[in-house]
Amino acid sequence: MGRAFLSRWALPVSLALNVFLGTVLVMREPGPPPRGPGGGPPSPLHLVERLAGELPPADAAILRAAVGRRSQEVEYHHRVWMGMPERVGTALAAPNFDPETLRAVLAEGRQAHRAEDDAIAEVIIEATSAMSAEGRQAIARWRPPHPPGGRRSPPADGPPPPP
Repeated sequence: MGRAFLSRWALPVSLALNVFLGTVLVMREPGPPPRGPGGGPPSPLHLVERLAGELPPADAAILRAAVGRRSQEVEYHHRVWMGMPERVGTALAAPNFDPETLRAVLAEGRQAHRAEDDAIAEVIIEATSAMSAEGRQAIARWRPPHPPGGRRSPPADGPPPPP
């Protein structure tokens, strides 16, 4: 009886298990974006590329061209900004702590962050000025991916997510 029971149920159980595992693999959320150095957030250029993937082809080409003209500037300021925790830590751990050195490091970080934001703003203004209404509307609806393990941003027109 044991062998007959196994042979009768082995195929249906195996198929059900395979369907379940296949569904889990297909329906799971895509992985997080590549992390920056030291586990920081991804480069803004990576997020722009994800956004371009959701635009009509002509508008995606416009966005990529605008980004291409400023990519080195954005990447430079992003690297400076992402290097701030290490530089601040070095200034704080120096045997002869100097508050002025820390102040200069923090000022450079603020300036890099501001410059990165300004460059991204210029990319957005330049690209959207040349895009179709459909492309601008797609950008208006787009939300960047949430950080792994972090809280999701609330929808633009809905209540905040539960804690």
